[in-house]
Amino acid sequence: MNYKTRLTLLFVGLFFFVLSSILVFIYISYSEFRRDEFFARLREKSFNTAKLLIDVKEIDIGLLKIIDQNSINKMYDEKILIFDEQNTLIYSSLDDEKIPYSLRTIEQIRKRADKYYVDDDGDEVVGVHYTGQGHDYVVLASAYDTYGISKLENLKTLVIIALVLGTLLIALSSYYYIRQVFRPIDALNSSIQTIGENNLHEFIPVNGRKNRDELDQLAVNYNQMLGRLFKAFESQRAFVRNAAHELKTPLALIHGKLDRLDELAGRQNPEMQVLLTSLEQDVDSQADLVESLLLIQRLQSQLPVNTAKVRIDESLYESVKDVNETFPQQAVRIDIESSIKTEDQLTVVGNTLLLKICFRNLIANAAMYSATPELNIKISEEDHGLQLTFVNAGDDPIPDTRIFEPFYRQTQQQEKPGHGLGLSIVKQIIELMNGTVGYYFENEKHHFQVTIPHT
Repeated sequence: MNYKTRLTLLFVGLFFFVLSSILVFIYISYSEFRRDEFFARLREKSFNTAKLLIDVKEIDIGLLKIIDQNSINKMYDEKILIFDEQNTLIYSSLDDEKIPYSLRTIEQIRKRADKYYVDDDGDEVVGVHYTGQGHDYVVLASAYDTYGISKLENLKTLVIIALVLGTLLIALSSYYYIRQVFRPIDALNSSIQTIGENNLHEFIPVNGRKNRDELDQLAVNYNQMLGRLFKAFESQRAFVRNAAHELKTPLALIHGKLDRLDELAGRQNPEMQVLLTSLEQDVDSQADLVESLLLIQRLQSQLPVNTAKVRIDESLYESVKDVNETFPQQAVRIDIESSIKTEDQLTVVGNTLLLKICFRNLIANAAMYSATPELNIKISEEDHGLQLTFVNAGDDPIPDTRIFEPFYRQTQQQEKPGHGLGLSIVKQIIELMNGTVGYYFENEKHHFQVTIPHT
């Protein structure tokens, strides 16, 4: 989960907690206010009824019931009970509703204080202690607050709607705001993902205002770092390029002079001829090293290369022919699987010259380091590409973590020709063509697997 999502969820969570707390507080406050107000109305109704019955002598029970029938709102299910000192019911306003009570409840009201509670039907009941004419009475009044509870339900609905809409609104607004805040970081992240030694000059745009924030300063520092890296890489490329070209010319001159010296003195002195031949081989080896270094520099620079459709089998046969001129004893057997039946299956998109260099390096590597002068090449079709497996005999496995490192050579192979750059070049060429190369040792044989996509 990225920081934008985490911050959005954090803001939404905090807002939901605060808003829900406020709305719940409002709902509970209104609920308590409604209950207290309704209980106050019932209490006042209880005292008024008791006064009419007890203090006003002209009113009897029958007349009081007539008054109740005309004054009590039946929507509230109101009912009033009055008890004397012996807890005897002396008045009941209506008979269609019942108020649940017990003698213990009446005594508690008489001795302690007024009592409020809600019965099983949801009716709210208030019990009051009333004294008059030298007597004390207990009055129970109950009713159902239809309008108050309806308003409370409406408030509950509004609270839920406000909470949902408020949460959605803060989620959308916070996500939009956080995206705006993180836009410079996204640009920096995108630049880091695409940056390479060939596009170090592609800087991040920075606002030109004077008062820059921390993100703008980060972008400025990043651009300055890219500028320093660009200068360092350009200096390195220029050095490798110039050094390679400057070394190739004197090596060619030295080789020409050695050929001339061989013609003049080598034929008369066999020992000198052997020495001159050895020197020529050393010069050729150094020339190959310079060519390899120059090729590695070009591959690492990831310069665009021309690509076209290439027949893998034809490139292999030409590479075998080229290597046989230097290693005539090397026997190469190419096996094409029976599942490959058409030319299109043997065709990939790549650079012909680079593929030949890759194949020549693999074949020459087997010729120089194999235990036997035999190399088997198997061509098979894989998903969306071709797989070439180079198999040759070997005594010991090569560390698979170092085999493609430049200049790496096993200790027991130090006396053999080469510079340890061939396999590194192979890996860079194949990766340049979006392929893969791997190595494993099995049954005392080295296996190099090269996979090249068709497109």
